Amino acid sequence: MTRTDLIEIHYDLKFRTPFHMGSGLRVGLIDRTVVRDRDNNLYVPGSSLKGCVREHCERLERLYTEEASSQASQHIVSPHDTEKALWLIGHPLSMVTRIFGSSYYPGHLHFEDARLAEDEKISQQEDEHEKPVLQTFLYTQARLDRPTRTAVPGALYSSEFGLREITFKGSVTGWLECIPIEELETETGKITPTYSLLLLLAGLHMVERLGGNKSVGKGECGLEISQVSIKNEKKEKEEWMGWLDNLSLLSYYALYAEEEIG
Repeated sequence: MTRTDLIEIHYDLKFRTPFHMGSGLRVGLIDRTVVRDRDNNLYVPGSSLKGCVREHCERLERLYTEEASSQASQHIVSPHDTEKALWLIGHPLSMVTRIFGSSYYPGHLHFEDARLAEDEKISQQEDEHEKPVLQTFLYTQARLDRPTRTAVPGALYSSEFGLREITFKGSVTGWLECIPIEELETETGKITPTYSLLLLLAGLHMVERLGGNKSVGKGECGLEISQVSIKNEKKEKEEWMGWLDNLSLLSYYALYAEEEIG
């Protein structure tokens, strides 16, 4: 039987190399600017993290479930194909669909924007009214003509990058409906994870690069989960880290999902 949980996950996101969360806007002489909040501080859009985590979750689901390599995998590969999406009506929902939603099933988790840690804001400006100019640096690049290996005329541009070693804090909150993992149930009466929650935690741990220019080494980062709560019950780190040692249990999801609709 499925269970609906109120989920709250908090995390720290630290960049180990310069990063570019593009705004798509040009400002003055800067061709590629980064996103900022109303106080002019950097932030990481929740949509950027959500897309990255979804990609990792899809890979894990294809790895552990055979169903994801058939009809469900076609949906994962082509999420905007209406005809293929209709094929899946009446079939069990995939773990990824339960987390992120689909064209016919709404997701109920919210990936909040990751904001600059308070101590980072204080350390990067001498007083509270000063513009935080030390969060970024400019990097000038030229597009090369591959046959001649020379710079293309008029293709000199500047990009804005966030400094490395900057830490952001964010959260994932909302409702998650899925099947509990019976194999992780204990006699203590504590709430155990569902298959989708286990997959989500694993996907978050796999985040290692975000933003633009990843192919040239930018955006390398590490995501550390600081708190996990299920139905307002905070879980100890040792407990939910232990769940991640049992990712092989994800392979049983398809069996229980078929029983659920059968």
